[in-house]
Amino acid sequence: MNPLLTNNEQNLIFKVSCQLNQKEGEQLRADLENAYVEYRAPDGAIVKFGIAGYERPRYRGQHLYGVEGKMADKDGEELCVLLYADENNRLLELEIIRWDESDLIDPKWESLSLY
Repeated sequence: MNPLLTNNEQNLIFKVSCQLNQKEGEQLRADLENAYVEYRAPDGAIVKFGIAGYERPRYRGQHLYGVEGKMADKDGEELCVLLYADENNRLLELEIIRWDESDLIDPKWESLSLY
């Protein structure tokens, strides 16, 4: 059985989908309905997604959806939130960057803002 996305991950992906054009947003929401976690870093800074029924092509790069986010970690450090698509514009990966190179502590998802 494949691990499920957290509520915070689901909410982030949905919010990003609402910022995209209609076609891309609909595809991202469809991917969200069928997404599962293939890999999650111990601190949650990287989450790689699979999509049930979708055979991902051999890796040839990734790109941002064009929406970035920021939120605070428990200690107030600012985190950068990036959601990536594969070459077919399908959900691929979530990356949360803490610029001081420390592990994430406890991201405050309620502070998330997209731009």
